[in-house]
Amino acid sequence: MSTENLQRLLAKPWPYSEAAPEAVAELGRRVAEVGKRRALVHYSKLVGGLDLRMANVNGGAPFELGVPDWTDQDRNMLGDFLGRLSLDSYQRGNFLASALVTAKGTQEPGEGFWNFVGELGLLTSTSPTRRLMFWSEQVRIAHDWYSSNTW
Repeated sequence: MSTENLQRLLAKPWPYSEAAPEAVAELGRRVAEVGKRRALVHYSKLVGGLDLRMANVNGGAPFELGVPDWTDQDRNMLGDFLGRLSLDSYQRGNFLASALVTAKGTQEPGEGFWNFVGELGLLTSTSPTRRLMFWSEQVRIAHDWYSSNTW
C-alpha cells in the first residue's frame, strides 16, 4: 500500500468509530481472540451482545447491530468499525484484521472488505482466483500475527 493511501484513510473521518471508540476496542479484542485460535468469525457472531450507545444514533438509546435485523445503518457502522480496526492492524502488523470476519452465507468477507482493499490500493484485480489468494494470505498473516502478539 502506498503511504499516500494510508495517510488519506487515516485522515478520513470515521464517524461511528470516533463516536464509539470502546466498540472498536472490543471488536479488536474479539477479532484477536479469533485470530489466536486461527479461526474465522461471522459478522453477526462478532457483534453479538455488543451494546452500543452513540449520541448520533438512535437518539443515544442503547442498541445492538443486526437486532432484530441488519439495516443499512448497521452495515455502515460495522464497516466503519472494521475499516478503522483494519487500518490499525495494517499499521501494527501489515495485515487487515477484517479478513477474519466473514458472511454466514458465503463464508467469505463481504463487498465492504473488497471495497476497502481497493481504497488501500492493495489489490486492483476482480479475478475470483486473485481475490481468494489475497484473502487467504491476509488470513494467514493475521493468524500468525495474533498467535504471537497481543492486541
